Order: sequence, then structure tokens, then C-alpha cells
Amino acid sequence: MTKNYLKIALLCFLSITLSNCEGEDGSNGINGIDGIDGISGENGANGENGVGFDELTQFGSIKVTFTGTRPDDVPFNDTAEFKFTPIEGDQLEDHSGIVIDEDEISYRVFRFLSTPDDSYQESTLGVKLDIINPGQEDESKELFFAVDDYAIISDDFKYVVLDEGEYNHDDDEISNFSITNYSFNEETNNLVFSFFFVVDGDSNDTGNELTISGDVNVTVLENVSLPGDTPPFPF
Repeated sequence: MTKNYLKIALLCFLSITLSNCEGEDGSNGINGIDGIDGISGENGANGENGVGFDELTQFGSIKVTFTGTRPDDVPFNDTAEFKFTPIEGDQLEDHSGIVIDEDEISYRVFRFLSTPDDSYQESTLGVKLDIINPGQEDESKELFFAVDDYAIISDDFKYVVLDEGEYNHDDDEISNFSITNYSFNEETNNLVFSFFFVVDGDSNDTGNELTISGDVNVTVLENVSLPGDTPPFPF
């Protein structure tokens, strides 16, 4: 009997002890350390400039200076380089070339101010130089000059357009005409010369006297065709 009481008492003690013992909370896990940002990569090397329009500018240029006064009486001095060559067949046939005869040499040079475009880039310059009796004592030089759709833009953000300006060296409205520094290399077809003339005010879009001067340094292209099949130049 006593043993049974002892067993009961022992069981009660164990149950009370176990019920009062609470398990400890588990430790919170440690947050992981943020990773170190990677080193920024070096900037890539700059790309090379594009080839551009070498095929359009390889045959030289015409540099021209226009000096005069705008219709609003503001003076200007404007220099531009026309260096883009038309490369289409009909354009070359019509506007660029050389014709050599016994008593005359005719050069035709036509250039765009910028890359040719039917709608937005139509500023052009053309010159026709004729050498009469080349190499003779009575050698003379004649010039035809044409400028079309060229805007002279001034620092005050105003402009005047020279449009369809065509001038012969012997026109009544032309004065002080001269051709200097002329040379032509038959091996390279390199044509060089300078020109100067003054246009009366009534014969140009400024309404005032206009001085036009320039330097031509170009390679003249020759059309190879059947005899009698050389197309005429339009100017």
C-alpha cells in the first residue's frame, strides 16, 4: 500500500515538473551579409568615324565667296565650299567633263553644296571655263557661272537666297571679270583656276552690287563614248 502511494506521488511530481518546463525559443537566424557591388566596367573605346561620302567628294571642290549687301541694306561676306560631285550617269554627262579641240578647250564642273537630295539639298554651283586658242599669243578665257538655291545666312538669323543666278563673263551686267592661276594637268585631269567678277544690283537677288570670287581645284572627268555620241553640256 505504501509503495503504491510512493508511485502515485512520484508520477504527480514528474507531471508537474514537465508541465512547468517551457522550451526555449530557438535563436533567430543571422541575416546574410549583403554582397559587395561589382566594379563598374570600363567605357568601351569610341568607334571610328564613319567613312562618310568619300565617293562624292573625291574629285575636288569649288570654294566661292559672295560679298555684297542684303535687300535690307545689311552687308554680308559669305564663303562656301561646294564639294559634292553628282555620280549618277546622266548628271555626269550633263554637268561634268572636258572637251578638247584644236582651237578650244572646254571644262564643265558642277558641284552640290551638300549630299544630293531631290527635295532638301539642292544648292548647286556650276562653272564652264573655255580656253580659246590655248597656248597661242591670243589665248583668252571665258567663264559661265551658275548658282542655284543657295542661302546666305547672316549672324542676325536672316538670310537671302541666290536662286537661278547665271552669269556670262561678257554680259552687260558683269564687270571686273578675271581668270587667274589657271593650270590643267593632263595626266591627273586636275583643273585649277581662280575667278572674280562683279554683278550689277539689277541682275541678282540682293538688289545690290554683288561680288563673286572663287577658287576651283577639281578633277575633271571625261566621258568615253562612241565618236559623235558625246552628249552636249546644258551650260
